[in-house]
Amino acid sequence: MDIINKLKQIGLPSREAEVYLALLQKSEFTAPELTKITKVTRTKIYELLQNLIRKGACNESYRNGQKIFKAIKPKLAIQNIISNYENEIEQKKKNEIEQMKQAGISIEKELDSLHENNINNNESLDYIEVLTDKEQIRDRYLKFIKNSKKELLVFTKPPYSINFGNINDESDSIKKNVINRSIYEYKDLTPEDLNNLIKFIESCQLIGEEAKIIYELPMKLIISDETITMFALNDRISLKPSITSIIIDHPTYAKAQKKIFESYWKEGITIKEFKKNKKNILIPNK
Repeated sequence: MDIINKLKQIGLPSREAEVYLALLQKSEFTAPELTKITKVTRTKIYELLQNLIRKGACNESYRNGQKIFKAIKPKLAIQNIISNYENEIEQKKKNEIEQMKQAGISIEKELDSLHENNINNNESLDYIEVLTDKEQIRDRYLKFIKNSKKELLVFTKPPYSINFGNINDESDSIKKNVINRSIYEYKDLTPEDLNNLIKFIESCQLIGEEAKIIYELPMKLIISDETITMFALNDRISLKPSITSIIIDHPTYAKAQKKIFESYWKEGITIKEFKKNKKNILIPNK
C-alpha cells in the first residue's frame, strides 16, 4: 500500500494527502510552488491548503507580504488529523440525532392525532389495558379528564395523586360543561389532610363539580361518558406498595360500573353536611 492510501486511512483525501507529502519536501512553500510539484491546479491549491490548516497538518504565515505554508511535523499532524476526524464524526452524529429528535416531534403530533381520533373505537376485541407505571397512569388519567365530553364519574381515595393546592387538572374538564361527580374517601386521613381535602373539594364545587364524601371506597375509579372505565387495585402479592390500573373500553361494562357509583353516591354526604356533623360521622358505625 502506498503512502497516499495510508494517509487516506487516517482521514485525508488523496489530493490533500498529495499536498501534505509535498510540504514535507522542504521547510516552506508558496502556493504557486506547490502547484509545480503536485497535480493540483492554482484554483484548487488554496482550498486544499486551508483544509490542511483546519485539520492541523499545515501552518500559514507571511514573508515579504507573501503567504508561506509549512508542514506540521508528522507525529503531531497525524494526531491532529485523527482528532479532527473524530470531532467531525461526533458533530455529524449530533446533527443526525437532532434531526431524529425534530422528526420525532413532528411525527408525534400525527400519531397523537391518529390515536385520539380512534380512542373510542370499539371494533377491536383488544379493549382491556393494564398499566403499572405511575407516570403512565397519571398521563391516562389526565387524558380521561381532557377527552370526556358528557360525563365524568370518579371515586377518589388515598393515596391521592392530586395536589390539594392545585385544581388545574380538575378544572380542565369542569370548564367544558362536562357533568362531573366525584366521591372522596376520608378514611385514615390526618386532621390536616382532611381539612386540605375539604378545601380542595369546595374549590372544585365552585367551578361546577358535584361532590360527596364517604368514609371508605372500594377502589379508585373513573367512568368517562358511560364508555371507558379506569380503576386501580392495590397489589396483594408484592411486598412493595404498588398500584395496578386497568382500563376497559367497553360501554356495557361502564354502565354496570356506573350503577355501583350511583349506589355509593346515595351513601355519601355533601361537604356542607359533613362539616356540620363532622365530629359525629368521622368514624361510621359498623
